[in-house]
Amino acid sequence: MGRALQIRVSAVTWNEDLLEECWPRLTELAFSVPVLHERRGVLEMVRALDDGLKFLPWSEARRAALGPGIHKAARLKAELEAALADWDPGKANRLSDQLEDVLDDMEKAFVA
Repeated sequence: MGRALQIRVSAVTWNEDLLEECWPRLTELAFSVPVLHERRGVLEMVRALDDGLKFLPWSEARRAALGPGIHKAARLKAELEAALADWDPGKANRLSDQLEDVLDDMEKAFVA
């Protein structure tokens, strides 16, 4: 890193509209959680779902159907962010694939 120029390794959702295409019910649920939503990306969606699971009175059926996936997604998000902080984009990419697979499974298991 230079004196003024900083190099970053990051993960961003390049098209926020894709969330509604890929995971329409999860997206609606996540962004109904009353937290500040500065962006509507994948990582923000996982954070909102985790907050919703912790703090909102979701039905027991929803908690049973989505809870394990939300916990796994939150863990993968943390691991992905750690890989980025460690400058390991290859590992971060593998974790992003795993995270999207978990979200796919959760969308299929969704309970209203």
